[in-house]
Amino acid sequence: MKIAFMFSGQGAQFPGMMKDLCQAEPASMAVFQAADRALGRGISQLSFEGTQEELNLTHNTQPCVLAADLAAAMALKAHGIEPDGAAGFSLGEYAALAYAGALPMEDVFEIIQYRADSMQAAVAPGKGAMAAMLGGTPEQVEAACAAVTEGYVVAANYNCPGQTVISGEAEAVDRAIAIARESRIRGKKLAVSAPFHCALMEPAARRLEALFAEKTFAAPTIPVYMNVDAAVNADAAAIPGLLVRQAMSPVRWMQTLLNMRADGFDTFIECGPGRTLSGLAAKTLEGATILRVGDAETLKETLEALG
Repeated sequence: MKIAFMFSGQGAQFPGMMKDLCQAEPASMAVFQAADRALGRGISQLSFEGTQEELNLTHNTQPCVLAADLAAAMALKAHGIEPDGAAGFSLGEYAALAYAGALPMEDVFEIIQYRADSMQAAVAPGKGAMAAMLGGTPEQVEAACAAVTEGYVVAANYNCPGQTVISGEAEAVDRAIAIARESRIRGKKLAVSAPFHCALMEPAARRLEALFAEKTFAAPTIPVYMNVDAAVNADAAAIPGLLVRQAMSPVRWMQTLLNMRADGFDTFIECGPGRTLSGLAAKTLEGATILRVGDAETLKETLEALG
């Protein structure tokens, strides 16, 4: 058995997430307490008691989901389950790097809060949009984006077979959806507050670049597959640059999963709220064992499945 941890990204949040897990697992509660101390505000209270509306604000979403991701992983670790490698979707990549020791726990919450606020500020509200394109190939979705003659829109997340997310200026995203419909590809607008993982995020990327110059990164203790190239990079000096690129580049999630499978990983555990990554893995990795930890019940089920 070769285990990979998959760390959830933005969009997986929901009211009450991780509350019962933290009540049952001291190692999980310790993560939220660390987040509260690092940011000087109630990340745990927001996650456990906040409304969906509050959790959907990018300012809150990213630190709350980061804490949830790490809380799930630390619960597994407390029960003797550790991964042979890891990957995280967008902000989940920061959880993967923190778990692997590349980013100190005392820094990662500060960094993700800065990232969240920088990404939100990069584009005025209502000016950008994202949409999941359901059906068709990535090449067909890219062609629909390229056919838009007014405005900017590109493929932003390569999630799984039959699902590619586009990002860009709101009107251009609408035009791409209309063009793709001719190829029987259905576009579904996403409830996000900014157009992530495209060139419109360059102001946020540059702010992150300046912040990273003040931080110390270490080589990960386990292989971490990075979003921008779906590859492992063990060079501590290269990680900041990959994270800067990540903010304005596509998330190559499907290729990440395929590369992990090619490297011998056969058991994939989603760490964090929801089941999005489990679903994407099920559509991408035929025959793999796919588990998740998002609460006390799924922790129990996963531990039983692992024997």
